Amino acid sequence: MMASSLQYGDVSQSDKSCLPCLDRNDGSKEPGLPVQQKRTVQTWDEMKQTEDYLAAELYKLSVQERAKAMDDIHCLGEELKETPEMVEKLLEEFDQIVRQVKTPFYEMAVIQNREHVEDPSFRLRFLRCNMHNVHLSVRQMMDYLKYKATYFGEDKVARGITLDDFNDEDMELVMSGLYHIQKERDRSGRAVVYVMNDVFGRCKLENLIHVAYYVWNNILIPMHNVQMKGICFVYYDMTKQGEKYAMPGLNFMRTLTKVLMSFPLRYSAIHLCLNPERRDLALTNSFFSYTIKRFSNYAGVRTRLQYGSDMEVQYALRSHGVPEKGFPVDADGNIRKDIMNEWFYRHKEEIEAKKQHRNVLLAPHASLHQPVEYSNLGHNAQESGLEPSAAAAAGTEQRQFATTNLRTEGGINPSPQDVLLGRGWRVQNHEGNIRFRSFLEKYSDDYDTAARLRKR
Repeated sequence: MMASSLQYGDVSQSDKSCLPCLDRNDGSKEPGLPVQQKRTVQTWDEMKQTEDYLAAELYKLSVQERAKAMDDIHCLGEELKETPEMVEKLLEEFDQIVRQVKTPFYEMAVIQNREHVEDPSFRLRFLRCNMHNVHLSVRQMMDYLKYKATYFGEDKVARGITLDDFNDEDMELVMSGLYHIQKERDRSGRAVVYVMNDVFGRCKLENLIHVAYYVWNNILIPMHNVQMKGICFVYYDMTKQGEKYAMPGLNFMRTLTKVLMSFPLRYSAIHLCLNPERRDLALTNSFFSYTIKRFSNYAGVRTRLQYGSDMEVQYALRSHGVPEKGFPVDADGNIRKDIMNEWFYRHKEEIEAKKQHRNVLLAPHASLHQPVEYSNLGHNAQESGLEPSAAAAAGTEQRQFATTNLRTEGGINPSPQDVLLGRGWRVQNHEGNIRFRSFLEKYSDDYDTAARLRKR
């Protein structure tokens, strides 16, 4: 399990809890207490082991660290700050430590695809996840490669995992409603991710890891916003009243937690939503207490238990900055089928759009339906000996785009190396323009993270 990027002090001996849900007075059990309050007190008693652990972890923090944790829980935290100079220094230190502690799985990845594991944008994910703690970031990356080789095969350790790598059981789990990525962000702009517990105990560990890997590493982690702010994670109790819940075994959860903690994703807030009327929380207490102890310390102190009916826990989530519009469950506890798997369909549309973009780049050059008019179309890249992007830049001053008939002057047709200036789909879909946009996208992350002198 990955440790936290923060260093914490000793446990306080104070008996008073830092969590508001534990601060109850002696009169809380007096006769005549409202039914809701009686149920809540009983809930505290059943979940006491877990609540006490969370309180103790909070007490280990300094005053400043505790304030930051509470700000993150209530959507008041700030995103990670970094400068190009800082990033360059961190990546240099990262590379030095990798050379000292490289593992067989890292060596395997280097042999297969060195660019993949040495890509600055790939390594930055781990640095940002661990709040720029380089040693922890390197250790996490080594664990990440190990688990990737273990559950997807050693031949895939240095390449991306796609939906083509999924078997039928993996795809069935994706569409089961296990995960929901809310379209709306929380109050601090973080992505909100739900896990529905009713599927958890009925699936195989291998399938669960496959799907979790894909959702985390192909959808969430590539988002710059997620890297800088982390996510708000919601575990939602969907057990029906009277229904027997198939609780995962402890070995199952230990392995799953280790794998999840190897992913370069920061959990800025975790809400565990439980309905006491649906299950015996005494059993849940042991399960959560065991699992939470295997979170990173950073995630553990940002964990909150929310109790009540669907309406009550949703109200609690709203009070913590989670917008109700995108809740995957209605106030009566029913899955909202109108938005179920909406996130996955959006993701597949993005994949198809990228495939079409790539196919256009690889397709043989075809003449445009209507050639573009220039007053003076200069030389192309082959004639000038320049790279396509350089040739386009060199000829910019000589080219004047005509906005009328879109015909070349003198019968000259633009070549695939030319970048056209102007508006409209014919210009945007010209092969040279598509190549140029692809070129910019390829190096945009390197440019953003480069030092000021390198940018020049």
